[in-house]
Amino acid sequence: MSIKQKSMSRTSKKHARRAGRLSEGILLSDSTPFHVREAYKALRTNVMFSIAGNEGKVIGVTSAVPGEGKSSTIINLAITFAEIGNKVILLDCDLRRPNLQRITDVEPGPGLAEVLARFVELDEVIQPSKYDKLDIIYSGDIPPNPAELLGSKNMEALIEELKERYDYVLIDTPPVNVVTDAVVLSRLIDGLILVTRENISRRDELLYAVNSLQFVNARLIGTVLNDKMFQTKRSYRYGRYKSYYSREYMDDRRD
Repeated sequence: MSIKQKSMSRTSKKHARRAGRLSEGILLSDSTPFHVREAYKALRTNVMFSIAGNEGKVIGVTSAVPGEGKSSTIINLAITFAEIGNKVILLDCDLRRPNLQRITDVEPGPGLAEVLARFVELDEVIQPSKYDKLDIIYSGDIPPNPAELLGSKNMEALIEELKERYDYVLIDTPPVNVVTDAVVLSRLIDGLILVTRENISRRDELLYAVNSLQFVNARLIGTVLNDKMFQTKRSYRYGRYKSYYSREYMDDRRD
């Protein structure tokens, strides 16, 4: 598979307006529709089986471009992991355009960036969520050198320590086609999921993202399709979080 190289800066500008019109969605709760919860449970099961062979504990999500729903996908996936008794930590590694604080409605404060820069200790930034067994490390202040921090020995040591403390470490990474951060982080991730959005994600962008991840031997285990319209026996329903998980995406080259 070969794709002509594109300018990351052009990609970022092209999708800025598109991403601004999209909502990241809501958190799973008791009022969440049954089919939505089942979609996330199915995703959880598929992910667990995909990384079980190498005793994986670190799961990441990314997207080709902004606005495809990766942040809401990873936090809801984290909730479903915690619901079955796993001790889970969720990291917002999108240090340039963090979303988890907004989604969870948490006040800004020190976070991952400050830990990696050795300004604060790890235990100072681990925040319990309202969900039992789910903790979160938010991004913190936007640093001048995100890629360097995420690719540092400090980041590697942090992940190793969290793997000792938690059953699963879930990571929200930046879009692949915009900055290099997701590619840098991929070496620390046991299973990486590419999130796409129906009628938003473009084929050339997705293939470029897959190509970039495969070039560095990222462990890409599947894709999630958000906003999929699907048909029941009685009617069409709009599945805001309807997730389609496919390990065969990378091998499907048909238009």
